[in-house]
Amino acid sequence: MLSIFFGYDENAVLSVDTYFNNTYDEAWLDDPFVRKIIEIVDGSEVQDRQCILSGVLGQIPPERLSGGAKALILMYEEEDFYTDLIVCGANCESLILDMAQQKDISCSLSGYDISFEKLGDAEHSVPIRCENDGSLMKTHDDFVLKMLEYVGGMRA
Repeated sequence: MLSIFFGYDENAVLSVDTYFNNTYDEAWLDDPFVRKIIEIVDGSEVQDRQCILSGVLGQIPPERLSGGAKALILMYEEEDFYTDLIVCGANCESLILDMAQQKDISCSLSGYDISFEKLGDAEHSVPIRCENDGSLMKTHDDFVLKMLEYVGGMRA
């Protein structure tokens, strides 16, 4: 299940690039799901543990992956990785929901960069837990309303 705290959380890792570059394990790049993350988020293909083929940048090392790809890899590979989803874009949403069906993920969200448009569809039926009040968000509309309530300051 995915659990989200809406608002700024000083405990969330915001410098995903620095964290990833100093902690990742090259063996992670052998995992099919990590390769899927890199393909979907960055449009790139893992050649080997130290070489990724980017359609935009050519051959790059793992340290040159986007912040979104790095955040998802860390959420997938590390049990207690806690980040603000503001580092992720809309291209990360389905992968986060896929991961949340397999493992528990906790994070925060201090902005409007992600809205989980596919939440509640046939492939993504596991709800998201709001850490602010304990409620469950089962659809995209539920998520947006909760995000507006806590991030947007619409709370009465």
